[in-house]
Amino acid sequence: MPDRFRSKVLLAALAALLLVTAVPGWAAQVLVYSQAPNFNGLIASQNDTGGGFGAFATAYDNFTLASATTITQVDWVGGYFNPQSLGPITGWTVAFYADNAGQPGALLSSFSAANVETFIGLDNVGDPVYSYTATPSFAAGAGTKYWLSVVPDIAFPPQWGWTTSSQGDGVSYQDFFGTRSANGSDLAFSLYMTQQTGVPEPGSMLLLGTGILGIAGAFRRKLGL
Repeated sequence: MPDRFRSKVLLAALAALLLVTAVPGWAAQVLVYSQAPNFNGLIASQNDTGGGFGAFATAYDNFTLASATTITQVDWVGGYFNPQSLGPITGWTVAFYADNAGQPGALLSSFSAANVETFIGLDNVGDPVYSYTATPSFAAGAGTKYWLSVVPDIAFPPQWGWTTSSQGDGVSYQDFFGTRSANGSDLAFSLYMTQQTGVPEPGSMLLLGTGILGIAGAFRRKLGL
């Protein structure tokens, strides 16, 4: 390869490397709301796919965000009871609802999710407890109360239940065979938004481009190009 052509290739590669390393844009999941588990029990929430009961139990809990954002990840904690044995969950429905006089109202968005299950341990009554995650895309307004439900597709028995929490406003609900009742406890979940990090402002990009051109010019003069 002629020296002149090799120098041009090296110069182009150097400019590209500088641009890539100077603009390290990537996405991070940022926590926007959380209710930690207290492991004091489970609230049934389940779509029975094998025993004929269907969606006989749905648990709901509410949240309000300080700033408008798009929720891109939901984590929650739950486990198995009646009996306390692992069941084959085949999928999830993660849904968001409007508020209706302090209770779950109209369905706003619903998302299907694969079962991603990580064992945590036993709760305070001996139920095996797991953590779960889903990646929806729900645009939430600031200062607006919403309701969240997580319902697994799993044949009964066993039952699956959402783990209780001591954080929040102390209010959650459950629809059980068509009857709604208050649980008297919050439920454990966390909400996240996706944030782009490490991307410079347009002014910084202009300075970066000018600097790269300057370096390129210096190399051209040094190499006699």
